[in-house]
Amino acid sequence: MLNKIILIVVALSFTLSSLAIEKKPDSDTEKKPSEAFGDKKVEKKGEEPSQGENKADENKQSEALRREDQEVLQRHNPFYFAYGVPDSKLQFSFKAPLVRDVPFFIAYTQQMFWNLREDSKPFKDSTYNPELIYRWTIKDFMIDSIDFAFWSHMSNGKKDAESRSLERRYVRFNFDTEYTRWVVRFSAQFQYLDGFDPTNNDIRDYMGPVILTASFIQLYEAWIDKGEFSISLMPGGKYAQHGSQGGYQFAYSFRLGGLDIVPAFYMQYYVGYAETLLNYNQRVNEFRFGFVL
Repeated sequence: MLNKIILIVVALSFTLSSLAIEKKPDSDTEKKPSEAFGDKKVEKKGEEPSQGENKADENKQSEALRREDQEVLQRHNPFYFAYGVPDSKLQFSFKAPLVRDVPFFIAYTQQMFWNLREDSKPFKDSTYNPELIYRWTIKDFMIDSIDFAFWSHMSNGKKDAESRSLERRYVRFNFDTEYTRWVVRFSAQFQYLDGFDPTNNDIRDYMGPVILTASFIQLYEAWIDKGEFSISLMPGGKYAQHGSQGGYQFAYSFRLGGLDIVPAFYMQYYVGYAETLLNYNQRVNEFRFGFVL
């Protein structure tokens, strides 16, 4: 038994000595602790960390904070600018998790219609759309995820006769299929509209309960490394029965990723109603071009 204990003590001593960086003690001082144990730095007794060590630790902390900040904001809907006549269209959109590692998000999308041809370059109308969304990731039976929007407010921020607003709650099914050089995405959104402003209490005639979107992405190994065509169908009517009173959007983009250009060139065509909240009951026919992220 005693032999076993001695062997264990010797083995532990050998292990600790191999991990430590030994330093002979000075003649008039006690033996100092090792400088390193594992990968954690241990300060020598009576000595302070060097300026270089402090700077390295600060850089690591700064980089970690920077990565954390960058991961908070995520893309929600596309960012794009599209020039048109009379109004250009600008959209930015993002979401952020409310609880770490839980897919419950606060999201925000803002869409602006900008008249760049007038002297003062005014924004003719804007749509402000904050949301609370939970995403259930499935990745089975071609379903990638399901989004549950418990609250989605849409308003143009104006008052009196030009005020427009409504509330939405929706469920959106997201499908994703991959091929060798193709990615096909499809979403079906079923929404309930209520809380209408008195100035737009008939908006359901032009904005229905269904939004269908399909996207076809092709990948290349050339200067143009990605091309995408998408179509959105938004029939009008309380039960989506008025196809001629809804809105339809077609878009195409291509990216010069082979030249390390990040934005993609973008073209958009919108025909129908409810592109803007202000003029939701007026039919438009708009072609625009610009860039998308």
